[in-house]
Amino acid sequence: MLEKKKKFIGCIVGTGVGDALGEPVEGCTRIYLENYNVNIPKLYLGRYTDDTQLTIAIAESLIRAKGYDPDVLSKRFIEWLDEPPIGPGRGCLTSIYGLKNGVHWSESGSDSGANGCAMRVSPIGLFYHNDIEMLIKAAKESSLITHRHWAAICSGIVVARAVAYLVSNDVLDIDDMINTVADSINQDEYKEFHKNLLKLKDYLELPYKEALMELGLIGVQPPFFDQRMVGIGIIHPYAMSTVLSALFCFLKTPDDFKKSVLEAVTGGGDTDTVGAICGAFSGTWNGIDNIPQIWVDGLIDIKKIVSVGEKIWETFLECQI
Repeated sequence: MLEKKKKFIGCIVGTGVGDALGEPVEGCTRIYLENYNVNIPKLYLGRYTDDTQLTIAIAESLIRAKGYDPDVLSKRFIEWLDEPPIGPGRGCLTSIYGLKNGVHWSESGSDSGANGCAMRVSPIGLFYHNDIEMLIKAAKESSLITHRHWAAICSGIVVARAVAYLVSNDVLDIDDMINTVADSINQDEYKEFHKNLLKLKDYLELPYKEALMELGLIGVQPPFFDQRMVGIGIIHPYAMSTVLSALFCFLKTPDDFKKSVLEAVTGGGDTDTVGAICGAFSGTWNGIDNIPQIWVDGLIDIKKIVSVGEKIWETFLECQI
């Protein structure tokens, strides 16, 4: 039985490692990476982006408040502006500058369906893995601060619920996991995501390349969809396409962190975010000890990142008393 503490730390470190693996090739297509035989591990410099920064921010807000508090989280997001942000999305920055200028968190978010909530929400899945009602509430509200679109909110619930499942179980039943996560979004407003999440079972029968060519663009609509994207290998920053792609890569090889995350990054497009989310899933399931040590050692700020994982675990235990 894998210690839950190692799962907590593995989730946070896995996010950073996946993010840093994707960082050097962000924006590259799969076809480009294949045609030029790009060796992704050789490009690894351990440089993470805003995906990891904001994951840490959510974890630290949970530690400070001993649970989810949107006011504490909003304050921590404002502090992020001074870190400074590394490669942030415009919508996220605009919303958080709004917070800084006095806009209440319930009104600060934009109508964006991008993946900015999904990339950072995993600590909520850790902290509330045994309180699913609170997990869903916290995932929703944490999205609203920057992203109010249904796809962004839904993606946050999916990632957090998947992480909670992986913390709570020692045997991975893929059908059960997909069904369990899908049950958490079984509402009319999320019906498109719910349908496509259940279809993931069929995609798992396909090779990585064939599946990711479709999943990477699933649900993307004009003006964000362009026919020229088809067939070149892009995982779009739309929340649903990113999360389904990351979950697919994890479930395809759940016991192999290296394989899952490299395949996610090789999918092209928003490589740092799909790598971060896949890394969160695989890091949670496999634990810190099963992430390649060379990547862990090379991750910038690794001592701080491990410490955040340890502290959120300790805070979780404290709140169970």
